[in-house]
Amino acid sequence: MDKIISVDPGGKTGLYFTDGKTEEFLEINKGWKETHRDIKELVKEKGINTLIFEDTNYIHKKTKDGLNLFRLLGALECLEVEVNSVNVLKVKEMTKKLLKGIIQIKEIEYKVGRGNGWMFKDKRISIHQLEAFLVYLIWNKKV
Repeated sequence: MDKIISVDPGGKTGLYFTDGKTEEFLEINKGWKETHRDIKELVKEKGINTLIFEDTNYIHKKTKDGLNLFRLLGALECLEVEVNSVNVLKVKEMTKKLLKGIIQIKEIEYKVGRGNGWMFKDKRISIHQLEAFLVYLIWNKKV
């Protein structure tokens, strides 16, 4: 059975894990080296055989954060599992369409108001976790 983790990398890194039966959202808010270490440990701990990440070649204002993002993406490519990527533009486009109500995904809802926001099966998730889930859906061709 495939055990998959999808990653929305960045300053806050959103993660979505599934093994076909269970689903789990995680978030890492560390530097790129620590984030890579945590993901590498998750891969080993959960027996993950496929990793998918949101890929980009765009750096806004050529900041140190952008360089660290590239470092993290390169490090992810070196993990000893099947590694795939999804273009960031596809993910951002889907996020906008969800927010505007142009498309719908039955598990996802955006609730307005204090304490609300993006919901997955009535549980709050961050934008980073949402985008990690969208990376999975796009890669798996489920949308």
